Amino acid sequence: MSVLTYRLQSMDSPEFALPRRSAAMTTRFRLKLLSSCVGAAVVQAAAPALADSAVGVDTMLGNALNPTTINQLERLDPEGLDARINTRTPTGQLYAWDPLPREQQTSSSGWLYSGSIEAGGTVVSGDDDSGWFRMYKDLDTGLYLNNLEFQAHQPESALFVEGVGGALGYDDQYYGLKFGRYNDWYGKLFYQETPHTFTSQYRSLWTDTNDDYLKLRNLMPGGYPAVPDDPATPEDESVSAQDVTSSAIIADIEATDFSDLGIIRRKGGISLEKYLTDNLKLLASYSLEHRDGSRPFGARWGGGGGSGNIEIPEPIDYDTHDIVAVLRYDDGVNNANLTVTGSLFRNNHDTLTFENPIAYTGGLLSSYPTGTFDLYPDNDYWNVKGEYARSMPDFYDGRFTALASFSWMKQDDDLIPWTQYDLAGTNVDGVDATNMWNTTDALVRDSADAEIDTMLFDVGLSLHPTDKLGLNGKIRYYETDNKTDFLACNPLTGQWGRLVNDGSNAATESGIVTAGVSEYLAAGCDLAAARALGTLPQTGNVKLRTVPFDYSQWNYVLGGDYRLTPSQTLNLKLEREEIDRNHRERDTWENSAKLTYVNRGFDFGTLRLSADYGQRRGDSYVTDPYEEYVSASLGPLPTADGFNVRSWIHTLNEMRKFDLADRNHLNLNGRLNLIVSDPLDIGLTLNYKDDEYPNSDFGRKDHHWTGTGTMDVNYQPSEKLNLYGFYTYQQSHIEQANVASVPTCAIGGAVTADNFEEVCGSVGTAGTTLYPTGNIWGVEGEEHNNVFGLGGSYDLGVTLLSLDYSFIKGVYDTDLSSNGPINPEDIFPNYEYTQHILDLSAFFPISKTLGIRALYRYEMGKIDDWHYDGVEENPNPSASQYYLDSGLDDYDNSTVGLFVHVNF
Repeated sequence: MSVLTYRLQSMDSPEFALPRRSAAMTTRFRLKLLSSCVGAAVVQAAAPALADSAVGVDTMLGNALNPTTINQLERLDPEGLDARINTRTPTGQLYAWDPLPREQQTSSSGWLYSGSIEAGGTVVSGDDDSGWFRMYKDLDTGLYLNNLEFQAHQPESALFVEGVGGALGYDDQYYGLKFGRYNDWYGKLFYQETPHTFTSQYRSLWTDTNDDYLKLRNLMPGGYPAVPDDPATPEDESVSAQDVTSSAIIADIEATDFSDLGIIRRKGGISLEKYLTDNLKLLASYSLEHRDGSRPFGARWGGGGGSGNIEIPEPIDYDTHDIVAVLRYDDGVNNANLTVTGSLFRNNHDTLTFENPIAYTGGLLSSYPTGTFDLYPDNDYWNVKGEYARSMPDFYDGRFTALASFSWMKQDDDLIPWTQYDLAGTNVDGVDATNMWNTTDALVRDSADAEIDTMLFDVGLSLHPTDKLGLNGKIRYYETDNKTDFLACNPLTGQWGRLVNDGSNAATESGIVTAGVSEYLAAGCDLAAARALGTLPQTGNVKLRTVPFDYSQWNYVLGGDYRLTPSQTLNLKLEREEIDRNHRERDTWENSAKLTYVNRGFDFGTLRLSADYGQRRGDSYVTDPYEEYVSASLGPLPTADGFNVRSWIHTLNEMRKFDLADRNHLNLNGRLNLIVSDPLDIGLTLNYKDDEYPNSDFGRKDHHWTGTGTMDVNYQPSEKLNLYGFYTYQQSHIEQANVASVPTCAIGGAVTADNFEEVCGSVGTAGTTLYPTGNIWGVEGEEHNNVFGLGGSYDLGVTLLSLDYSFIKGVYDTDLSSNGPINPEDIFPNYEYTQHILDLSAFFPISKTLGIRALYRYEMGKIDDWHYDGVEENPNPSASQYYLDSGLDDYDNSTVGLFVHVNF
């Protein structure tokens, strides 16, 4: 992943600002749209430590001013670890200087304790209301408790307690408390908040953005009549309801100030661990995360691309309960873990109803005053995992490992009707629709009943036949079983398919309609009975049921490492992966090899090189394996001359999906750590990744490559001075191609009943296929990223100074090519992103326990995103299209802080 993409995407994860990554993940799909809806969360226990096993998530707390929990300027210990003895890691890099030990106080009960608090005030100037500036932090002018920390222990009892906190009362505040008895038991409490502002340039037309019923502030639901009841408005019959409504909406948008859409994550939890015996330990954790606020959400009316689009706010009111329990055994020879993990997601908003200001008249009704969404459902995830390892010193110093894991993901949300409207006096494909779609009786069942189960088995063996040679092997099997099945059929009418967008359009299959009654009614939504009728469907692309995607995967790994000299090692790993996919285009297998060379014997530093190459291939590629899930499977194929078979062709025959296509993968890595002098390190890193798709003409094609180069410098001449710097340049390239289809491919002439699937679905000439060569288009994307940083600290005696500066600049260039009349150069300008962050800090010690700290933080961000070009000036670019969010805005901010620092 590119540097720019990583920065833009990863910051949205719940564990942003935490140096340790959480493995929590939730996957949700909307069943109402014929997708399974299942939630998943995986929380894994980390390796044990003396007082903190880091079970669960949030093992590190902090915010923008305290990215490593506590941001303090401390004097370094001149006789610490780096006093020119064993000052480097095995890879040749300098260890950091230790801070000067703090003097501890002793209580009357024998507790040794120390701590500090830093409080004062901040002044923020510039574009402090920018959503980009406030995306993951909360900085305002006012009193500010920057941080506090304390630690205490009692040597006689081995009891200890530690606490940290910061930003009291702000939306990015955090607190943590550790307590327990060393080598016996341990507990941890934490609480933290993280704001996420999605946009500060949203103009809301509703009175409240956080409610599950969005009420229009000034406008009329469903739009205005052609001649409004306003004596000042001339009764011009040429004025349409859409024109009047559009004028009213634009006037309301222009009169509305920008506002924020964002959420706050509030998360707290507790974790405990206890040695039951010398060999047996129990670990447990529980956390609750509450997310509250709103974010931009899309609404549209009609089918296809829709013609009544507007951005509404989606209310967020989520609770996620994460539970982990681990029983761990270790006797020096045998190691075993039994872990139970649970993640329970609860959405406190079941549905979202919004009053619709648009005068949409293209559907079954003349007006749609409100629309309703079925929001993400409550869902549960449970996992049970057993791990075992045994050391075998008498058998080539071997080690055997085994793992078994079973997961269950379920949700059974109550479903809502296809529409809230009675559709009186209307029909769908000739079948009377009055009160036939606005009830749960129009569904094959009332609730989702969605479930996906997984299982994983893994066994491995490592041996050391000689002192120089090590061998290892592993076999891994993973399987998903998708038990979710939902039929899109209305038992009241016998029609297969569904209404879309609250009944403003239909994607249904009624068969040959006689006297207004569907031939499928007698089948009673029995798919086999409907197919037995032998009725030619009207269309071939109506979705009948969910596709239960699942797969099984085998991985076989064989590796070995050989010590060429005491300081040189060579490692080789061979791997075979086989994936058997159900309901996908093909099964695949991939063979790969990775070679690694490490040399720690140079006087000037260390060298690490690696190269891996893999080839993915598979069986015959079936372009459309989904026919049994669409209406084409209800009856015979069309044969009549002149019949338009467009809806029977669901994708281009030459299309290859990138996760299934033949692929050649190359990855080259190099890292050189240079010891320039005793206090100076320089590191050089190069990486090149290339994914070639040798047999793909459409979809992702040719080469997708990424090249990255990094240089980092670390200079520590003494405990007084510490400097660092780094620079990374990354460039990536990607190519894709496709063909725009035409509306018709009819049987007749070169297109026959026997060959239309091949002829119409393949790239050819206009008039005989859906995909004429004149409609081929391609896109090449090129991304350039520059990341630069420098910083350090300097102890002048009377003051301690620190500097941290980072700079990011990303440019994404899109080049289009087309065989048609489009001029691609006029479509997509470059996407550009630039950000500067500068932190300056000075600490003036007054005494051993008192000091003054001054802080200056400067941030600047600039973004050119063509997606939002012109939105603020013209929020209504075409009929019934309204854009209320103008995207991220540039910002330029300064924060000045003055704090009193007290040690105790």
